[in-house]
Amino acid sequence: MDNTLSSYRLRPFKNQDHEACLAVFDSNVPKYFAAEERQDYALFLEKLPGPYFVLENERGSVIACGGYATGRDDESIAVLCWGMVDRSLHRSGVGTKLLTERLRRISAEPHFSIVKIETSPHSRGFFERFGFTELGTIPDGFAPGLDLVRMELDLALASIRRACPELEIHSVEPIGSGQNNVLKLVNSELIFRFPKYKEGTTRLKHEADLLSFIADRLPLDVPQPVLCCLDDEAIYRPFISYRKLNGEPLEAERLQQIGDDAVRRRLAGQLAGFLRHLHNMNLDGLYKGELRTFDPYAEWADLYERIQTKLYPYLKPEARQWTDRHFGKFLHAKSDSPIAPALIHGDFGTSNLLYDPDEMRICGILDFDEAGIGDPAVDYAALRASYGESFFKLVLDVYPEVHQLMDRVLFYQGTFALQEALFGLENGDSEAFHAGIETVNAGG
Repeated sequence: MDNTLSSYRLRPFKNQDHEACLAVFDSNVPKYFAAEERQDYALFLEKLPGPYFVLENERGSVIACGGYATGRDDESIAVLCWGMVDRSLHRSGVGTKLLTERLRRISAEPHFSIVKIETSPHSRGFFERFGFTELGTIPDGFAPGLDLVRMELDLALASIRRACPELEIHSVEPIGSGQNNVLKLVNSELIFRFPKYKEGTTRLKHEADLLSFIADRLPLDVPQPVLCCLDDEAIYRPFISYRKLNGEPLEAERLQQIGDDAVRRRLAGQLAGFLRHLHNMNLDGLYKGELRTFDPYAEWADLYERIQTKLYPYLKPEARQWTDRHFGKFLHAKSDSPIAPALIHGDFGTSNLLYDPDEMRICGILDFDEAGIGDPAVDYAALRASYGESFFKLVLDVYPEVHQLMDRVLFYQGTFALQEALFGLENGDSEAFHAGIETVNAGG
């Protein structure tokens, strides 16, 4: 970046900037703004709908301004508002700095997925360079002789194009949204995972490192990252990508439809074998810090405290009493039942276990977002919760050592609805919150 531009400072708009911003507006009349829009802009400055900024030069003079707001009917949309650069500084890089700074802030709020703008034909090319596409033009939309061009930027798609300039994109298909990530399938073969929350970039970094380490050491296929774009300072979305694994999720209903006992035993053996390999993996120095500080009882005590503080107001008295007994019994066993740490999957449920219906076998394991050092019983609890007690007995037949973990398996399984509700409450996911609360209050 130009040394002069690097000395420019973006800061939040203040009331005393009102006249300076109007002066920037006036410098762009009549080519970029119509004179009759001035009153609209002045009213906008008096009642801002979202973050608004000014860009100062090294002398402290306002040379540009612009902001954004949340879409009126859709919180996933960010709308760029009244962005402008002093007319004398057009084509100097100031507009690029102003836009990139705004996009950086928008991208840092993961609930935004689309950026929209209404601009004039004179600025269309500028926004196209950043990946904006035209949605349509309204003749005289701003004023007589000044058309209105509607444009939008898909942050995920723009991120892919920016990181993969040689990738010819023929199709982009949303394929789901988990608790922590949004997934897109590109060209029917590449999965791109984008974090939904601010801490998600760090989680993706850990996941990418782990997958690269374990990919060739397990009996079933797992995603192998082919591209990572994990720059916290990027103006678009961070992501990891990998080739789509074959198979489809082994939903509980599909498993119930398999009447062949031999096939069910084979599936149980595959899943138990995968977990056995994962839990006994030599980590070769990976997770040193986590292994050194591993204290699962402290983690569950903290979870219990958060549940009491945050969820109890929403729970029926009998649900609170059950939760107290459930956690009390587990935490009381701390001195008698030490837990050996191991690498666990952390989300070993139906949506992440891929099944090949032609060969009737498990063919892959997805989503290592929650993977890390933990209690192996957590993965078995997820497996039991997903497919029920009768199928889990087949797992016990294949791997009888799991009998020793059953007290903890049942404890963890009993916390899943509470964890779902707490996650929803702490992350603003109302669907997860209500689903979890309803299950707990129903005694599920």
